[in-house]
Amino acid sequence: MSRARARRREAPTPTVNLLSQWSFEALATRRLRLRFVVGAVVLAALLTAGWGLQHLRAGQAGQLLSIAEAERATLASKTAQLAPVRTFVTAVEKRKQTVTEAMGDEVRFSRVLSELSMATPADAALTNIAVTLTPPTPAAPAGETGAAAAEAPSTGAVASACPGPDPFGTRPVVGCLTLSGTAASRDAVGQLVVDLGRSGIFVEPFISTTTTADGPRVSFTGTVGLSPSAFTGRYHDLDTLLHERNER
Repeated sequence: MSRARARRREAPTPTVNLLSQWSFEALATRRLRLRFVVGAVVLAALLTAGWGLQHLRAGQAGQLLSIAEAERATLASKTAQLAPVRTFVTAVEKRKQTVTEAMGDEVRFSRVLSELSMATPADAALTNIAVTLTPPTPAAPAGETGAAAAEAPSTGAVASACPGPDPFGTRPVVGCLTLSGTAASRDAVGQLVVDLGRSGIFVEPFISTTTTADGPRVSFTGTVGLSPSAFTGRYHDLDTLLHERNER
């Protein structure tokens, strides 16, 4: 009897759901709507925060733009004040270019005479010297080869205008010296030609005539060309020259 009573007590109590299926669907719909509302609120908050951040960045960019425009106006004003300086510098550069072009073919005649004196043997004397300078021409073309292209300076030396020992192997010169004089012998004249050829400033020495009709001494005439090394080159770098003078 006791066991039967215990079984009756342990038996589940039947339950009855009084809500209809429509009520459960309404509750599910309400929960779904609540989720949509929460999501919409979160999305709206994110959009508002993003818009505020972009607005802040746009404001900062506007401030930077205003500062840059103010600086540009200041720099433009200072540049306008420096316009006379720019005009002066441009004029100085033009004058420097004019001086460089005008004095680019200046020959150091003191060196020419010194080298000529050292090349003249003791038993020879020069009685007449005439100098003819070659007008400067543009530099040698890029396709030119040989000794002429190697020795031509930027001022534009031209092929030798002096009669040389080799008419087919002329070298660039910037001038021509016509010489005449006397010597004790033809050997002395030959030594003069050798010494002129050894000098770094003369090229293509050539004796055209030698005579002995006027006495024991030999009279001779000839020519010798001036190489581009005869140029002074002192105006090629005016900036350095002016700087050195200012330091003095």
